[in-house]
Amino acid sequence: MTAPIVDAHLDLASNVLGGRDYTLEVAEIRAAEQRTDHQCTVSLPALRKAGVAVAFATLFVGPSSWADDGEPVYETPPWDRARAQLAIYRGWERDGRVRVITSRRTLDAHLDQWARDSVMGLVILIESADSIERPSDLGEWFAAGVRLIGPAWSRTRYAGGTRRPGGLTELGRDLVGRMADIGIPLDASHLAEEAFWQALEIGNHALCASHSNARAIVDTDRQLTDEMISAIGRADGVIGLNLYNHFLHPAWADDDRGTEVTLADVRRHADHIAGLIGWHSVGIGSDLDGGLGLEETPVEIETVADLVKLGEVAPAQMAEGVLGANWLRWLRQSLPAT
Repeated sequence: MTAPIVDAHLDLASNVLGGRDYTLEVAEIRAAEQRTDHQCTVSLPALRKAGVAVAFATLFVGPSSWADDGEPVYETPPWDRARAQLAIYRGWERDGRVRVITSRRTLDAHLDQWARDSVMGLVILIESADSIERPSDLGEWFAAGVRLIGPAWSRTRYAGGTRRPGGLTELGRDLVGRMADIGIPLDASHLAEEAFWQALEIGNHALCASHSNARAIVDTDRQLTDEMISAIGRADGVIGLNLYNHFLHPAWADDDRGTEVTLADVRRHADHIAGLIGWHSVGIGSDLDGGLGLEETPVEIETVADLVKLGEVAPAQMAEGVLGANWLRWLRQSLPAT
């Protein structure tokens, strides 16, 4: 058995609700969907083949539109959709396809079992806190298995986010404070810069960026500034490298989709982040199939089974950490004991 790989960001259940059957092989999904863009790169069999021991699996509900004042609008309550996604993960768990990880004890037990059966473990991540109706509901989500929350996607009722900047709202301040009290880590991915610094002023149980790259290389507000990267490093956090070409290469970000993006571009971001906070703070947060697919990722990535190639972006002695050990260390620091 190879060293475990950890992918800190996969939008699995939201895609299942959209009609994708992740129990099939990737080739079967592509054949069924007949897409010419955003082709599937992920499936449960492919994740097993990849050697992914742990994935941060999202509960993600995006808005259906935006109001005139820039606030998100949802067709149905996002918390209902998030509960439906959680039910998918729990159903997979009942079927023996995954194990949901909620503590250091269950993480260690899972890794011991994974070495024998290759069944993947899931850490449940809420991406976009609009899925939480009220901050006072946080205890219920924690009891249901949520162990990480990113308050923003774009703007939410809680925080400014990608393409819609701003700080924490009053609800957001309440949420972040309650997260720290309960012991739920803060995922800084998608947080607007103003909201990021306000959240750090309030304090947090633990900090990471599950799927973000360096703004110094691709200058959009979806990326992390050097100052934000350094702050995550000071908190002993980890940053997951995002494999979306739009976040990897400045020409691709400027809509030159003919630009070839390769692992060399991933390496530029990895080197930059590691130069600021060390290789022990660099991991994978692929975001594969999260609004992207085969055509929107580096040419070396045919499916999620190619994640092992990301070991090539780090010095040889740091590869195992980037592939998974850094996230496992962070989880052991961040998860409750039992």
